[in-house]
Amino acid sequence: MLKEATAHVTRIRALDQLHRGDEIEARLKVGPNYDDVVIRRGCVQETAPGIGVVWIMDRQSGSRKAINTDECSLWRVAASS
Repeated sequence: MLKEATAHVTRIRALDQLHRGDEIEARLKVGPNYDDVVIRRGCVQETAPGIGVVWIMDRQSGSRKAINTDECSLWRVAASS
């Protein structure tokens, strides 16, 4: 029987914690009574800590996307079994 993998997520508070190839989620707070909504998920391509931007290869669209950390929170996603 196969064991299903679960994702372990860790909040990223500073862009210098990220490295190229890290799998991350960008989450947007929609209100005090709701959970944060995942708006992007993908692999880190490049970071610019000075301006608070990270570029990812978006899993859904397959294209490169910029994420502004002033607008959303970042979470590292790691699969664990």
